[in-house]
Amino acid sequence: MATYAVGDIHGQYHLLVALLDRVGFDFKTDRLISVGDVIDRGTDTGLLLEKLYEGSRDGWFSAIKGNHEELLLSYWREPDRHRDNYLDPGFGGRPTVEALEKSKKGKKLLEWIEAWPLYMETDTFILVHASLPRIQGSRFGDIELCPHRKEGATGFHTCLWARPPEIFPSFDQRLVISGHNIVSRPGPGKEGILLIDTGAYRTGVLTFFRLEDHTFHQVQGKPRVQS
Repeated sequence: MATYAVGDIHGQYHLLVALLDRVGFDFKTDRLISVGDVIDRGTDTGLLLEKLYEGSRDGWFSAIKGNHEELLLSYWREPDRHRDNYLDPGFGGRPTVEALEKSKKGKKLLEWIEAWPLYMETDTFILVHASLPRIQGSRFGDIELCPHRKEGATGFHTCLWARPPEIFPSFDQRLVISGHNIVSRPGPGKEGILLIDTGAYRTGVLTFFRLEDHTFHQVQGKPRVQS
């Protein structure tokens, strides 16, 4: 049994399929955890969501929220308020909206995404999309602050939107695994922080990190994004 964390997929279903095949993923015993930003930008976002929804029901897939999921849910609740930001081509929400509107499972998929937690944790790892919020007066972050620390202007969760240098390791020395901030090569962003978003929608490189042996696994292909 192996557990893999996957960086931001952004609708690149074909890259995910290729990488699952490359690592010899066993759908009966292995587990895949997304660090958020499954959706948006990619033309295959709808297919990806439906397949991963099935995977969650079968027990091999789970996910935490990313900033793209948070803005999608905000848009769905208050479309007039969030339309310009979410549907902006630079943010890339249109493929997701179109897919959900066409899908017979659209409402179920939204409810499923809404249920994704802000973080996951084990005895040795913390998975959070962007960063743990900083403990005041400290250079460390705390998982317990994730639900409470929000951006003043937007009310969005800091742990889903933070950018360097405002990323912080955990005070308890557990390794923090994050996406959100694109890196050319996966690895430490700071001591105690592992960044695994290699910009699949832009570079065509998707990355897995296997928790058991701390190894990286990648595939490269041509991104499929909405023009």
